[in-house]
Parts: sequence; C-alpha cells; structure tokens
Amino acid sequence: MDKLASILLAFPSEPSLINTVDNGAYDNAVKGHITKLSKLLQERVADLIAHGPNLLAILDPSVNSLSYLAILHSLILPDIPASVPRHLVLESLVLFLSTFDGRQSRYAGKHLLDVFNAAGNGQLLPPSVAVSALSNAILKLDPTGSMLTSSHILLAKLAYQTNNVPQALRVFDKDIVFYPNMANHSEPRYPCDLSLPPPSYISVGSGLTGPLKPPSVLEYDLLRGMAYCSERDWTKAYTSLERIVAHPTREGGVSKIMVEGYKKWILVSLLAKGKLPELPSYTAAQANKLYGSFGKSYMAVAAVFVGDDVGALKAEVEKSTTEWQVDGNTGLIQEVLAAYQKWQVMGLQQVYTKLSLSEIRQQTMSAETGARLPDDEDVETLVQNMIISGMLKGVVERNDDGTSFLTFLPAATQLSEQQFAEELTSTAIQLKQLHPIFKTTKERLGTSKEYIKHVIKEEKRVEKDGNDPTLAFDAHVDDEDLMGGVVATG
Repeated sequence: MDKLASILLAFPSEPSLINTVDNGAYDNAVKGHITKLSKLLQERVADLIAHGPNLLAILDPSVNSLSYLAILHSLILPDIPASVPRHLVLESLVLFLSTFDGRQSRYAGKHLLDVFNAAGNGQLLPPSVAVSALSNAILKLDPTGSMLTSSHILLAKLAYQTNNVPQALRVFDKDIVFYPNMANHSEPRYPCDLSLPPPSYISVGSGLTGPLKPPSVLEYDLLRGMAYCSERDWTKAYTSLERIVAHPTREGGVSKIMVEGYKKWILVSLLAKGKLPELPSYTAAQANKLYGSFGKSYMAVAAVFVGDDVGALKAEVEKSTTEWQVDGNTGLIQEVLAAYQKWQVMGLQQVYTKLSLSEIRQQTMSAETGARLPDDEDVETLVQNMIISGMLKGVVERNDDGTSFLTFLPAATQLSEQQFAEELTSTAIQLKQLHPIFKTTKERLGTSKEYIKHVIKEEKRVEKDGNDPTLAFDAHVDDEDLMGGVVATG
C-alpha cells in the first residue's frame, strides 16, 4: 500500500504547482502522472480496490483530484464491491464531486464522465444529493456554465423527474452558447490554460462529454423550461421554450419536441406576459405555418385570454380538456385560468393610478369560477399575493372610513447611490465574463466559410449603397448551415 500511496500522492509534487501560471510545466507534470495512474489501473486495479478506503482517506480530492478519481472509478464501476463499505464510497463520491480541482480534471477524460454518469443515474445517491452534487461538478469543470454537455441532459432529467429542481437552478440559469464538437475548435496545446473557452477542453474527443445531437439540445431546453414552470418562474420558462420554438431545422420543418415546446410556449407566454407575442423574427416561415396548424386550440385560448369575455375563455378551455391531458398541459391550463384575473388587474394601471378594491372586484372576473370574487377581502388577498410575488408594483392602503385602495407604483424607481454602484459593479463583472465568450465566437465566425463568402459578396455591394456587409448575414445563411457548425449530427 505504501508504494501505491507514494505514486498517488506524487502529483502535485509541490503545492505551488496547483496555481502555477506556467502551463507547460503543469501540462508535463499532469501527463506524467496520468501515465503512472494508467499503469496502476491496468496492472494493480485489484490492489486499488482492496486498499481503496484507506487510500481515499489519505488523499485530498481538491488537491489529488486525478488520483482520487482513479480509486473512486475503480470502486464504483461497474459496481461497488461487497467487500468495501458502501456508505464510505458514496460519501467519498459526494466529497469528490463537491471539491475536485477543475483545472486538473480537464485531463481526466472518460473516467470523470463515467463518475458524473454514475452520480446522475439515480441509482447510487438519493436524488436530492445527486442533483446537488452533479450541479456542483458541472460548474467546477466549466465555471462559466456556457457549454452544453451530456451531463446537463442527465441532470435536467433527474432534477425534473424527481422534483429536485431548486438544486439544479444554478446550472439551468447559465446561458448556453457552446455545444460539443463545434466547428473551428482545434485541440489546445495546454488544456490546463485557464483562459481557454470551454469547447477547447470539453469535447467528445477529450472524453468529458458524450455526443449530442440536435434532439438532445431541444430536450434540454424543454426539460429546463418545464423545470422553471414547476418553480412558477414564467419569465425563464418562456425564454427556454422560445429557444425550442425558434430552433433552426432542415427546410424549416418542425419536430415533435418542437411542437410540444410551442404549445407550452403559448401558455407560458400568457403567464409571463399576459398575451401571446409574435414568434421570433428568425423563426422559419414554414415552421410558423406548421405551428399554426398544430396549435389551433392553444391559439384559441390565447385569443380570448386577452379579452374581457371570461365565459369564452372557460368555454375554450373546457372544449379541449382531452387535448390538454394528452399533451400533459392540464397544469399549465389551470395556471392560465388562475392568472386571467391577475392580468386584468395589471391592465387597470393603464387607466388608473389608484382605485378601491371594490372597484377592482367589479371590473375583474375569475376565470376559475367564471364570476366576480365574493368580497373585497378576496380581492385584497389576490392583490397582496401579486405584490409579494413581484408581479405587481403597488401598495394597499386604507382610508379613514375603512375603504381599501390599491395604489399602483411606477415600474422603476430611482436607485440610491449604493444601489447604483452595485449595479455598475454587477454589469462590469458580467461584461468581463462575456469577453472570452465574445472572443471565441468572433474567432469562430471569422473562420466560417458561409460568413467569409457573405463578406466577399457584400464587399462588392457595399461600394454602391454603403451598408455594413455584416448586418444582413443572418438573413443569407440557411438553417442547415447554422446547425452544421453547432452540433455534431452523427
């Protein structure tokens, strides 16, 4: 065991190596260590398993990440040996996922992905623990959270299906801009370079993600959208589902999952915005037509939602009860009915700055009952809940005679000096985080064949009308060209 321990503890050879800016020295040291670990896994895996618990006890997963992973992988896959205390292995698994060194683990390859998959399959850990641990691990490997991986799909399924969404929100809230095997990303010289964008070191080739096809991208956005719905975060759900609706496809067609997303998008738009907005301008014309055909019942509900005829809304909802059930949207439909009166209240601020609760009761109707609320106390409860949720900016006050009034407040208030400073700091941090993403995207676009052809063509035309040749690029690129450099299709 002592010889095994000496090999496993050999990296890092000195504490300063962990944070060194010398990428060449770090790269050489890591690769040399991996060679030794690979030999151990080939020749002495039985010893690693037999002494595994004791070896894990002397290793620090935040420092000796690769060595810790090698032992953990041997103990977990294919199954935890009966001779090893199961609780100890699972505790070590959670500890590793919470503390491993992201820089070092860029060299871990498929072994790290195997452990991610084992944690996320719902078989080893309680779902709440697994979701929290996997969320943490994903962001340790990619702190920007800007790259979609196969681990994201696993996490989204587990979190939504086991009702453990809150633990995964820190991953869901990240904006995805990179995908596995994107075009124009060569293998980096030093994967440990902390300035690298995520797709430079996370790829199918590096073993840190499995392949993703376009349906997987759509599935992630659908699961994320439904997760936000379960939290009643309608704004974020709307954004996630809109990505599905406007997803580029061959010849402007739509897939089954896109139709499913579109139907939910209509209902969520009513909840988030109080109306059905136009489809994004970059949605294919043919897709637009197909959506209109597949979503007629949903469009009918949206059409009457913005009107004053509560009976018409109830009738449209009741007419298609079976369709809502088949589509799995009964819950969203009930939310829409509950939101109808709230959006009527929101509409009153276009006319009034202040009005009594009794006036609100007379001018609004509940779509759940098809009638006015029984008394002013129910109106006050409705309004106070809207204020608490952040949907409505206002305050309920009482006059000397006991009459209750709702005063609408301005949507934006003047920030204090401290709040203004905090806003500036937050914006500066966000811009700093966006810089490497912008740089990578710009470099990728600059080597795109379609973009280069477009620029050459437009440079000839710009001499005549003086327009910027980059402005109309998105209008001249086919949907399939957009997908070609985004996701591996094989």
